[in-house]
Amino acid sequence: MAAVRDPAFWKRFSKAVHLDEEASSASTQPTISSPSSHLELKHSESWLDRQHKKRRRNYYTMCLFSLLFVLVVALVVVVLVWLSRHGWFMNGERVTFP
Repeated sequence: MAAVRDPAFWKRFSKAVHLDEEASSASTQPTISSPSSHLELKHSESWLDRQHKKRRRNYYTMCLFSLLFVLVVALVVVVLVWLSRHGWFMNGERVTFP
C-alpha cells in the first residue's frame, strides 16, 4: 500500500472528518429552538484545538523536565569537582587545599 505523499493530508483529513461529525450531530439534534436545547460549539472546544493544546502542553512539560535534568547533572558535576578538590577521592589520607 502506498503512503500518502502530502504531509498535511492527515491533518486536513482528520479536520474534515471531525467537521463532518459535528455537522451530522448538529443535524440530528432536536429542532426545538429553545436556548437550553441548542448548544453552540465554541472554537476552543474543537478537536483540532484540543490536539494543539495537548501538543503545546507536552512540549512545555518536556522542556521543563529537560531543564531539570540538565540542572541535576550540573549539580552532580559541581559536587564531584568540589569533593575532588578537597581530597575525597585521594588514596590514603584526606588532604585539604586552602
